[in-house]
Amino acid sequence: MTTSPRQTLTDNASLAERISRSQDRIDADALVAALQSLVRIPSVFNPDLSDGNERIAADFVAALLDDWGLAYGRREIAPDRPNIVVDLVGTRSGPVLVFEGHTDVVTAGDRAAWSVDPFGGEIRDGRLYGRGACDMKGGLIAMLFAARALHEAGNDFAGIVRLAVLADEEGMMLGAKGFVADGELDGATAAIICEPEGDRVCIAQKGAIRLRVVLNGKMAHGAMPDEGVNPIAALGEVIVVCRALEREIQAEDAPHPLLGRFHLTPTVALGGEREQGNSIPASAELILDIRTTSEQEHGELRDRISATIATAVGRIDGVRYAIEVMDDRPATKTDLHDPIVVAACDAHEMECGVRPPFGGVPGSTDGTIFWAATGIPLVTWGPGITTLPHQADEYVDIDEVVRYARMYVAAALRYFEMMERRG
Repeated sequence: MTTSPRQTLTDNASLAERISRSQDRIDADALVAALQSLVRIPSVFNPDLSDGNERIAADFVAALLDDWGLAYGRREIAPDRPNIVVDLVGTRSGPVLVFEGHTDVVTAGDRAAWSVDPFGGEIRDGRLYGRGACDMKGGLIAMLFAARALHEAGNDFAGIVRLAVLADEEGMMLGAKGFVADGELDGATAAIICEPEGDRVCIAQKGAIRLRVVLNGKMAHGAMPDEGVNPIAALGEVIVVCRALEREIQAEDAPHPLLGRFHLTPTVALGGEREQGNSIPASAELILDIRTTSEQEHGELRDRISATIATAVGRIDGVRYAIEVMDDRPATKTDLHDPIVVAACDAHEMECGVRPPFGGVPGSTDGTIFWAATGIPLVTWGPGITTLPHQADEYVDIDEVVRYARMYVAAALRYFEMMERRG
């Protein structure tokens, strides 16, 4: 298992003392209470519910910041969908380190599949249960309390800690896109994405392309198919060739050591109406979820997929098609010698006594938007088990959230120390 270059925090007595002084300011009881309260907020985006969106969660974060005396900026990137940005300015000038977390969560799904109230914040055997506890309100609270500790210890560092509390990560990442468009990433030199990664320091994450394929034919009676043009037949052809193309691309490159294989997955297929089983529909639709590694160049890949779809649709006379790029996020990679990687690994070792393994994020996070904008070095590193997000009975270990707050303090101070030495 790969680990980072050997570094040690304890070699620098001054740094170790500043870390300890800041970590001592972390109020574990208040942290747990805040996490429980935040999980109880159903921040599933729903424009029809006044209390079911990110606004209430953002209000809660803003109230914490007000209580702590931390100034922040707030902007709605869409109605009732705020971003909150905090700058914690050190006593000496230096680089900008971004900590990022999101306020939204996915739906609870089938409530009968849960053994607890998905928005109850129940604590059982050291675990806090609820939708978003792992993905990623645990990481969000950890980064907030780490910033509070640094602030109360006197901001004794050379740089700026920037907290990005963003909306819509689970959707089209409007919060991250707005953060970039507002210039909040300008000048930042590194970022820590506080998503749950099972105690791995993830230095790579998959890219994502989402395509919508719209197929148009001609409506007709099912008993007289020759009078129509069936787009569902073309949809079937597209699914078959896309699955074959996935296998072809997978065979061209060895699996990525941290990210695994390329995937091209049909996720939504729509056509016709259930109540009209005797009618050929006028149109059909397919959504493709494409997950890439650094081996695939997105422009070339989109062209290749488009050509494959054109060939498939051409087998059904009369069907017209259009391809819409719904989203396009590149794969990311950060050099294992980068200061942000070393800082995270050093902080982990200081707290846990061992170097953490490197990992790769199987999905994509707001970090892909940051990477696409500036190529910023980043790590994805936060409390929680990687496979738990979006499942019933989602939980996070309370002690782990507290531990990450401590590690975020150490990572920030270590990072600024390294960058200050570089001059």
